[in-house]
Amino acid sequence: MRTRTRLLASTAVAVLGVTALASPATAGPALRDPSLASFQGRTIDLSKSWEGAQVCAVLSRSEVRCYATNEEASADLAPRASRDADGPISTFAWHGCDNDWICIFEHADFAGRKLQFSDEYWHDLDEWGFKDKTSSWVNNQGGSWTGCSGSDSGTLGDGAGNNRTMTDCTASANLGSYNDKAEDIHG
Repeated sequence: MRTRTRLLASTAVAVLGVTALASPATAGPALRDPSLASFQGRTIDLSKSWEGAQVCAVLSRSEVRCYATNEEASADLAPRASRDADGPISTFAWHGCDNDWICIFEHADFAGRKLQFSDEYWHDLDEWGFKDKTSSWVNNQGGSWTGCSGSDSGTLGDGAGNNRTMTDCTASANLGSYNDKAEDIHG
C-alpha cells in the first residue's frame, strides 16, 4: 500500500536574531489539504466524493477548482491559456482537453469525470478520488502554431514502478491492460 505523504506546516520566527520553530498554536494557517476543491461556491473533499462535479482542474498545490460541465470549466480556465504578446495563442480543445493541460478521464473514449493538470510535479491521484480510475487520457501540452515541441510529456504511474509516458500532443482512448491502474501522474 502506498503511503500518502503530506507536507507538514511549520513556521520559523525570529526571536532576538535567533530562528526558532513556532508552536502549532502560534503558527500561521495550516497548509491546505490537497483533496479540497471549490465547487459551486462551497468546498468539497474529492477524496470522499465529487458531489456532482464532472471536471476538476488542479491549478496549483493549493488550488483545485471543480465544475459541473466541461463548458463551464473551459470558460473559467480560458484566461489561463498560453499567451503571447497579442493575447491567448490558443484555447484549442482536443477530445475535451483544453490547450496547456493533461487530462485523464474516468472512462474510455474520453468520457466520464475528467481530472486535469498543468504543473510539473507528481500528483497522488488518491487525493482526488481518482486512484485506479483512469481509462483514457489526453496530453494537450507542448503545442504551438508550429506544432508540438516534443518536450512536455507526462507520466502515469501505477505505484509498482510501471509507468506510461504521455507524449505531448497525443491521446489514448483506451488504456488496455493499464486500464484503472494509475495511482499517480506527473504533468
